[in-house]
Amino acid sequence: MKKVLNKFPLILICIFVLALFGYITYCTPLAGDDWGYALNGMNTNPFLKAYEFYFTWSGRYLSELWGFIAANHKLVWNIVNPILFVLITYFCYDLSKSERNYFLLALFLLAGMLSVDDNLRMETYSWLMGETYVLPLCFSLAYFVSIKNAFISNKKKYYNNLFLIIVGLTMENIAASTLLGVIIILTYALKNKKELVFQLVINLIVIGACFAILRLSPGANLRAVNDNASWAQMSLIEKIVSAYPNFLEISFINNNYAISLFALANILALLLDKSTKDFWRILLIVIHLLAIFTVFSFVLIKENNIFNSGSSLYSMVFWPIYILFSFLSIALVLNEEKRLRALFYLTIAGSSALVMLYSPIYGSRSALYLVYYLLLVSLIILSSLQLNKLVYLFICLFLLAIIADRSYEYYNKYNDVLKIEKERQEIIQYYRDHPEDEEAWIPRFPIYTIHGADIEQEDTYHLQTFKEYYGLSQESIIFYFKDEY
Repeated sequence: MKKVLNKFPLILICIFVLALFGYITYCTPLAGDDWGYALNGMNTNPFLKAYEFYFTWSGRYLSELWGFIAANHKLVWNIVNPILFVLITYFCYDLSKSERNYFLLALFLLAGMLSVDDNLRMETYSWLMGETYVLPLCFSLAYFVSIKNAFISNKKKYYNNLFLIIVGLTMENIAASTLLGVIIILTYALKNKKELVFQLVINLIVIGACFAILRLSPGANLRAVNDNASWAQMSLIEKIVSAYPNFLEISFINNNYAISLFALANILALLLDKSTKDFWRILLIVIHLLAIFTVFSFVLIKENNIFNSGSSLYSMVFWPIYILFSFLSIALVLNEEKRLRALFYLTIAGSSALVMLYSPIYGSRSALYLVYYLLLVSLIILSSLQLNKLVYLFICLFLLAIIADRSYEYYNKYNDVLKIEKERQEIIQYYRDHPEDEEAWIPRFPIYTIHGADIEQEDTYHLQTFKEYYGLSQESIIFYFKDEY
């Protein structure tokens, strides 16, 4: 009975996540790249088409396969998307391995999930092709849950190789981070769990092979040279230097809630810690407070904000320092078992972002893994705290306020999306019935609602796929903002 009661907060938020993500997925139409994948998948074998793309476009075989199958069957996405986020919720909670603070952890996790950057939300939570970032997040977490259980039971779990195949053939940065994670776990097992070494060697071979297949794709290499010719000619140092400002903005500055919640968890732990010297406690608390001020500085500083720019000297110096002090903070305040797990997942979080320094494009969606593994580290920190009832109640009320505010915003945004989509379908049907009209005027969705649904005139590829997907013969398609939404 006690175990059931301890799981009750998790059950509640899983039901909430299922309902919320089910609603936003239902409201969101196909958009952007979805149209092209739908057209490609209509009259061809999706498995063969994904194989063809490996040699002409992308090494993400399973990502391409998802697009060719799901874009033609949106019901698949309507079902899969909310289920994946329920599983992600469950795995994060499970990996925190809490013996206390169950309700607080559940609220903290939900608040963090709902408070992601708008661009990250649009590109992963409510975009069919954004699911290719969500899938490997879910299965990387599933793999680490299986390994955690293997260490507890001393039983080999070879089925987790399937999780690694999905991660390894779907997205580069989380595949690289998971590969690093397997290496770290194998190194630990060589000294502490020799009975699991063989399984981990198999895991390493599987994720290593999948990552190699992903990275050695002829299509991906050809695309990198053609689409990013100047980047391809740079030296390694030049690539890192040129990517560094954007890396800081996408990883830290834009993810203000994730960074702040992580910093607050550390501050709470430092305030309650009695073993660390006061000098270090005060210094670390100041560093974490400065991180919170930095990511929310845009509220106070509207122009020439050095805190909110990845290219400022302040950002270039502060964030590496913050990373180092975050590792130190966790090392000082947690006991050995939780410290090892928290530092491990912090390494996974950081490495998933760090590898993007060697990429010509680091968009918000690629930071999904950083955000969720940072949330996981925060849960591990909070799971170790002994809070008095008043503090516990205050934190829960604070988190409930965030959840209520974000949920209300999500509902309004996607309710507007549903209304505009119904209107757009009526307008599209009109233009299909009146091919003599030379121009088609399509209302845009409200800003910061969904990704890729509105097309600029210079984006000829998406204009063409939009017309083909909806069967429009008009030469000119014009997307306009309505006076009121």
